[in-house]
Amino acid sequence: MNLFKGSLIASLLCLSPLCYAQIDDIDAKTKAKIESIIDEYVSTHPEIIIRAMQKLEHDEQAVQANNVKNAGIALRNDSTLPQINTSRAKHYIVEFFDFNCGYCKVLEPMLERALKEFDLQIIYVNIPIIKEESSQTAVFSQAVYNIDKKAYFKFHKYFMTPGYRSADTDTLKKLCKEYNVDFNKVVTELKSKRPHERITKSIAQSTNLKISGTPYLIIDGKELRGAFRDYEQLKALLKD
Repeated sequence: MNLFKGSLIASLLCLSPLCYAQIDDIDAKTKAKIESIIDEYVSTHPEIIIRAMQKLEHDEQAVQANNVKNAGIALRNDSTLPQINTSRAKHYIVEFFDFNCGYCKVLEPMLERALKEFDLQIIYVNIPIIKEESSQTAVFSQAVYNIDKKAYFKFHKYFMTPGYRSADTDTLKKLCKEYNVDFNKVVTELKSKRPHERITKSIAQSTNLKISGTPYLIIDGKELRGAFRDYEQLKALLKD
């Protein structure tokens, strides 16, 4: 209320013959008189507050929509992120996910199905926010991606299978052996800190987009927070 009133005072001043640059330049008596007039006006016209709040909300939504659109374009062209197909695809989905997110695991088969039915690019942005173990899985899988992109998706599929998937050292070594990935090379890549930097950047990007949970999707430039009810809901968003 005070912020709104202060803005209204400043607007009134700029309509007067003496347009003050700062509201603090007004003497206390004049300022009190103007505030009294505004208080009375707002009290008798409460709809002005509603209109101001609606405009503020509309402006914030427009800014967010623009941020989402720009982020989608940037992320689908970021080669440091795991992705299926290229930016030449007609449609794209950016998924901010956590390997320990149950809803993300439910969504995964829908994304796989969509890849078969549409000219679609999928970009995976790992933001480990659910539990401490998520961070370990995130940086390890990013390290795998950095040295063997095809092998990454085997790890991705394993960890996105419904149910708990341990990311302890023994399990990771076993997976590396199974997927023909040199565990020592992964360790060396981890020591370079590049995987950590990528995950840190992903978290920063999620903050800029005001993401509060996973999954968070950008589909052809528009955001969708949370999982789909069913595949038909996703399919409807990808129709030409």
